[in-house]
Amino acid sequence: MIAPWHVLGVGAIGGLFACRLSCGGAGVTLLDHRNHGGKNGSIEVTLVLTGDERGSHTLTRQPVSSLQPIRQLLVCTKAWAVESAVASVTHRLSSDSVVVILCNGMGHAESIAPYLNGAKLVLGSTTAGCRRIDTGERQVSGIGTCVLGALRPPHIAPDWLSPWQKGVPALHWSNDIHAVLLAKVALNAIINPLTGLHRMANGDLLGAEFLNLTEQVTQEVQSLLIAAGAFDIANALPEQVRAVCRATAQNHSSMRVDMERGQKTEIEAIVGWLLHTLHPDPPETPLLSALYEAVLEVDSKIAARP
Repeated sequence: MIAPWHVLGVGAIGGLFACRLSCGGAGVTLLDHRNHGGKNGSIEVTLVLTGDERGSHTLTRQPVSSLQPIRQLLVCTKAWAVESAVASVTHRLSSDSVVVILCNGMGHAESIAPYLNGAKLVLGSTTAGCRRIDTGERQVSGIGTCVLGALRPPHIAPDWLSPWQKGVPALHWSNDIHAVLLAKVALNAIINPLTGLHRMANGDLLGAEFLNLTEQVTQEVQSLLIAAGAFDIANALPEQVRAVCRATAQNHSSMRVDMERGQKTEIEAIVGWLLHTLHPDPPETPLLSALYEAVLEVDSKIAARP
């Protein structure tokens, strides 16, 4: 019997993976901070996938305040909301639980540690493209890949992977998830602030107007990685930037979407983490630091709005 999954943070990616787990044979419950009618505040809702993945899935929605224990939890919130999200369900977690964090950025394992109640922690990364059209529809713009892994031993693939293997395309289990996440945060540190501040699609970074700037910022991120001893990731970064920008040429980065919607960005968990946490004595990165400060200024204006 496949154990059920609860999903916390049902935006674009959370909704997509809720549907994928349902396709894999798992019962899926969407967690909500609001109370609803019905038994224990639970109601049935339907999520529809369009675009590169299609299907309709009837799932259960339940308030986080429910007392029902959570055996398997997937968290897909914005990076800045991960800690408060896990804290909201800490009363439902135990040493029998598994918590999967599928969010942008780094530093999540440390921030949520006090709220796990002994639950096993797994971190993940996905390159899937998805946009939330409305409450019930998610438009998929790229199947992408998904990598999961445990930060601490044992690093072997767990037995609860069955619905992931059946429902999630191009799923991989990594014995070095830290390296996977570091490579992604380095990539995002280049693409996200540039596309967000200049309001352009990913592919525009390779155009004549922005190619030189993109390469200079890439070199600064490489210098941070090299200082931390991540030589392989640093060496692979320029080609990864080009490959992702070509493959997602028409896509809008999550940071651009957040900025256009007037929402707080994930700059701190991406660029902030690279600048301030990766290495105790980082090299000078004037361009990357300027991008970081510029996005922080946008965030501060959003926070100041009445």
